[in-house]
Amino acid sequence: MEEVRRVQVTGGSTYIVSLPKWWVKDMKIKQGDLLQFVLQPDSSLLIIPKTIVKGKEKKISYINASLAESIEDVGRLFIASYLAGYDFIHVKFGKGMSGVRSHLKDIIRKKLVGVEIIEESSEHLVGQCLLGHVEFPLKTAISRMHVLSISMHRDALKALRDRDLALVEDILQRDDDVDRLYFYVVRQLKAAVANRPLIEEIGLREPRDCLGYRLVAKSLERIADHAIRIARAIKMIQIQPPKDLIELIVEIGSVAISACEDAMRALSKVDMKLAQKSISLAQEVGTFEEKLTRKILESDLDAQTIMGLKLIIESIRRMAEYGADIAEVVINLAFSRIREEM
Repeated sequence: MEEVRRVQVTGGSTYIVSLPKWWVKDMKIKQGDLLQFVLQPDSSLLIIPKTIVKGKEKKISYINASLAESIEDVGRLFIASYLAGYDFIHVKFGKGMSGVRSHLKDIIRKKLVGVEIIEESSEHLVGQCLLGHVEFPLKTAISRMHVLSISMHRDALKALRDRDLALVEDILQRDDDVDRLYFYVVRQLKAAVANRPLIEEIGLREPRDCLGYRLVAKSLERIADHAIRIARAIKMIQIQPPKDLIELIVEIGSVAISACEDAMRALSKVDMKLAQKSISLAQEVGTFEEKLTRKILESDLDAQTIMGLKLIIESIRRMAEYGADIAEVVINLAFSRIREEM
C-alpha cells in the first residue's frame, strides 16, 4: 500500500508529516509512544515502532508430536521452529514416544547451534535457543563453515592419494558440524529479514544482502556435502588407479579449492576482480573434467572403480561451481555498492 503525505511546517522550523491512521492502528501505537527512524543507504527513512525496537518478548513454539505422521516429521518441525527464530520450543509427547524424544535430542546435539534442553520428561521436552548474533556473529559462522568445508575437501584429496580409509571415516563425521552452522546462519538471516534494525547488527548493509548471504551459506553447505560424496566414492575404488591419474584428479581438486577460497576472500573484501578470478578458475575445472573423464574411461580399471573416480571428479566440478555461485553473490554486492556511490 502506498500513500502520499504533505510535509507541513510548525513553529517556523519543525517539519511534520502525519502517520496513516490504518498503520497506527495495526502497530497499536498510542500517544507518547516512541518511533525509531533509521537512515537507509538510498537516503530514505525507515520508521520502526517501539514494539519492534524492543524485541524483548520471547517467542514460543508448541509442537504436538502425537499429531505428526512420523518421527522425522517431528524433527522437521523442531528444526523449522529453530529456523523461524523461536526462543523456546515445547514438544508434547504421547504414550510410548520415547523414540521421538531420543530422535529430537540427537537432532539438537548434531544439527542445532546454541540449543539446550531445559526441561525433559516422558511427556514433554523444552529446548531453549541461548546463542545469538552477539555471542556468535553471522560472518564468523560463515567463515567457520568455509574453513570446515575446505578442510574436508583437502583431506578428501589426501585420502584419495594415500588410500587412507581412516581419514575417509573422519571426513564423514564432520558433515554435521557444517549443517549445524548452516541452520544457525539461516536462523540469523530470517530474524534479520523480520526485524530490519537487526540487519546492521549482524554486519550487513541492507535487506537484499540477506538473500546473498543465504546463497553463500547454502553453497558452503553443498560444498561440504560434495566432500562427503568424494569420501564415499573413495570407498568404491577396488583397484589402485595409476599414480599419474590420481595426481591429475588431485590437481583439478586443488584448482576447485582455489576457486572457492578466492570467492570467500572476495566476499570478505567485496572484491569484484577477485570474484571474477574465482569464476574463471571454476570454468577451468569444468574443461579439465571433460578431458579427465575420457582418460578414466579409456583406462583398464574395473567398472566400480571407474564409477567411483567419475563421481569424485563430478563432485570436484560441483564444488568449483558452488565457489562460482559465491563469487556471483560478491559481484552483485559490489555492483550495488558502486551504484549507491554514483
